[in-house]
Parts: sequence; C-alpha cells; structure tokens
Amino acid sequence: MGSYWFSQGEVREMTTPVSKRIIKAILRRRRDEAVTLCGLLKEERILLHDLFVDACTALYTWIGENLGEERLEDMFTFSFQQSCRRSYHEFLDLDMERGLEASLVARASWVAHSCSGAGEHGGAFSLVEDDEKFTFVLDPCGSGGREWRRGMYEPPYSFGLTSRAYPWSYNRKDFPYYCCHCPFNAELLAYEKAGFLNWPVDPPEHAMDVCRWHLYKDKYAVPDEYYERFGLHRKREPRQDLAYERRWFSDEQLREMAKPTPDRIRERLERGELCGALWVTYYLKSEFFYLHNLYVSMLATALDYIAGNAGEERMGEALSYVYDKCVVRQIIPLTEALSRKEIVEFMVFNFFLAGTCGGAGIPAARIAISEDESKVDIILDPCPSGGKLLRRHAYETLRRTTMMREKLENGLMKAAVKLPLPRTMVETALPIAFDYISETRRPEELGTTSRGYAWTGGIAGLPYYCSMCTSFVEESGCEWLEVIPPGGKRESCVWRVRK
Repeated sequence: MGSYWFSQGEVREMTTPVSKRIIKAILRRRRDEAVTLCGLLKEERILLHDLFVDACTALYTWIGENLGEERLEDMFTFSFQQSCRRSYHEFLDLDMERGLEASLVARASWVAHSCSGAGEHGGAFSLVEDDEKFTFVLDPCGSGGREWRRGMYEPPYSFGLTSRAYPWSYNRKDFPYYCCHCPFNAELLAYEKAGFLNWPVDPPEHAMDVCRWHLYKDKYAVPDEYYERFGLHRKREPRQDLAYERRWFSDEQLREMAKPTPDRIRERLERGELCGALWVTYYLKSEFFYLHNLYVSMLATALDYIAGNAGEERMGEALSYVYDKCVVRQIIPLTEALSRKEIVEFMVFNFFLAGTCGGAGIPAARIAISEDESKVDIILDPCPSGGKLLRRHAYETLRRTTMMREKLENGLMKAAVKLPLPRTMVETALPIAFDYISETRRPEELGTTSRGYAWTGGIAGLPYYCSMCTSFVEESGCEWLEVIPPGGKRESCVWRVRK
C-alpha cells in the first residue's frame, strides 16, 4: 500500500459533497467540525461556476467574431428555447403567489449565482420589497457582473462587447456579450410565451454599477418603458383589485434570504441551534442544481449552434479558443506547483464534486476513485453534466411518452399552486419540484460528431458537450492525463491520471 496515494478514508472524504459532511457532523454533534466545513462549503463551486460562465462567454465571442455579431440574436433564441422552453417558460402562467416566486428565485438564482461571495469581486445581492414589486439588487451579479469587474472584456481575454446597439443589448453599444443572454431568457422569450416581461432588468451602466432585476407583484403591471425598449407593447392591463399594500417579507426576512448559505449555517451553529443549522443545510444543499443544469444546457446548445452554422469541423477551433481563454489563463496557473496527487484532489473538489450539487438529481451524480500502483481513475457515474445529458435523452428526438408526462406534470403544477396548502409546505416543495423539472427536461436533438477528430480523442459519435473534455485534455499535452467518455447512456465517464 506504500505506493498508493489515498487511503479509503481520504477517498470517502474527497468524494462526499461538503453539505453532506456538514450534515453528518451536525448529527454527530461535532459543532466545531461543522463550522470549519462551512468555510470549505463557501469555496466548493466557485471555480466550476466561473468556468461555466467564462466558457459560455468565450463561445459567444467566437460566434460573434466568426459568424457575425448579428447572429447572436439567433443563437440566444435557439439556446434558450432549447434550455428553458420546457423547464421554465411552461410555468410562466402558473397562478403562483409572487412572494413565493421571489423566494424561489432568491434561492435558485441569486444565492446560487453569488457562490457565497467567493472569488474575485465576490457576488452579492440584496432583496428589496415595495408595494408593487420585488427588486434583486446585484452588486455585482455573481456571473456577468463579476466577469465584467474581473476585466474579462479587456486584454488579454478580450471577450466580446457589442459593436452597436441592439434591442437585445438594451439598446447599448459596448454591452457585454454574456449579459446579452438576460433579455432573452427573462424578457423576450417570456413575452413570446406568456405575453409579459417576467423579470424586467435595469442593466448596469458600467462594470462597477449594480444590476437590478424586478419581479412585479402583478405580472401585467410592468411599466411601459420596459416594453418600449424592445418595440413591444403590453398585452393586458394591470389588475385593479390587487392589494398592493400587502407586504410579503419583513426587512429581516429579506436580509436572511440574501445571506450566503454557509453564513446562515454557521450563525445557527454558533448560537447552538443545531436543528436550525441542519434544516438550512438540508434545504439549501442543492441550491446550485437548477443553475448548474442551465449552464450545462447553455454550453451544449451553443456548441450545437456552432456545429450547425459553422460546420462541425470548426468546433475544434471554438473549443481551442475556450481552452486558451478559460483553462490556460485561469486554471492551469493554479495547478502548476501541484504534484499529480494534488492535481487529482484539485480536480475532484473544484469540478467533479462541485458538479454533484450536494448530491441532488435523479439519479444523483456519484464519484468513485479506483487506484492501483500505476494509475488513479476518477469514475463519474454519471458525470453530473455530460453524463446527465446522455441519460436524459438530450441527443434524441423528444419522445411522445415524455411529452405526455410533461403535459401531465404541467397540469399538476398548475393545480397544486391553487390548493390551500400551508405556506411552509409550498415553500419546501417548490424547489424540489423545479429541481426535478430541471433534471428531467433537458435540451433535445443535440448533436454528436460524425467522425473522429484529434479534439474528440479520435472518437466518432461523441456528444458535442463531451468534446469539451476530450479537447481540453488533447490541448493540454499531458500524456499522463486521459479522459474516457461514456460509450452509452448507462456508462460512466473516467478521468485517468497515470502516476
């Protein structure tokens, strides 16, 4: 055993989500250990989150530079129709109380985006309620705002800024490409589907400015100015009977909703409220799940768009661009002084473990480590991103049985929100329901390679999304590192490190 890098105990610790380790420590009444783990929880997903954001922006920049900036409108429309039509836009006409929706958005979007304030220019937001609306004040937004403040639109990264004003850039020139996705998902496609702008946005004027997202208590009371900037008009007049004076949350509740999860757990632990700490950990351990799945879909559909409009052969160019901007410049410098053993630990914690999203999902993504005297295999069963796309039939035509099941689920959701259920029950059930929806409603008819390329490891029929990993390994030139993608829906993905 002397030539082995990891003991069984170390493997268990490496492959267990931090939130589960916190739960275990609380149940064993090891309060100090749980408090310490809160610090680890804060750092668990920041590198994966930033890789997702920057990789999306790199692909958008490549499209703008190689296919033409005006094609971004078509690409964003395609991407979000694929990513959100069935998992989000289908539920815009739910008769859900808007306070519940604000609570759900806080958890699944802005708490998740903020990554507990970790990283350079850490994400942060506050939630403000007035008589007419809820406003999420992002200072900065945990994705686009941080990217702007981190200097990613300046050399040496030089990600794309609009060369002229478009309605989908909020009529702004020099607007970040990444931030252009917001009007599509939150406003334009919502209007197309349901006839109103669901989350009208006041975007930042410059990198250090705040971004504001609004959620109106009457969805049809969004002011005309937000419609006019897109050349649209209001389809229904606001309700006259809505009691605007009703307030959903106290100021303390609003502050608590915007607080990073590790801080909420730690505060309860330090007050000796073990049951309260346990509840917060259970309830919020999967807070990154919905956002993680959205990022995966955004990347997968952007690659699909490139293959369909630039040709599959040019995907290698786009992936090489992503590797240069997002891996060479940002990730490799963090690993240069590490041994191969430490690189295994780095990869597992920052990418594979973070991708399990606290063990959420059906099935939950699982990590195993197999080691012998010559190599270490990191076994993803399934991979939480590409493997889940495979298992959820994202590379097939949507099945009739799936359409029927989703239609039934839509009806059940619409009926459930009208039932006179206790609010605490609904607040607990809604995140679970939407996590399930984000898990089961993936894009459809995504592409696979028609032949083998150097950037696919010579594999034909490889899902475009999985080619990101094979291309990164090929670009790295590390002969001691290999990725073996799944050969089918039920197969695992293996990352192999030779000693």
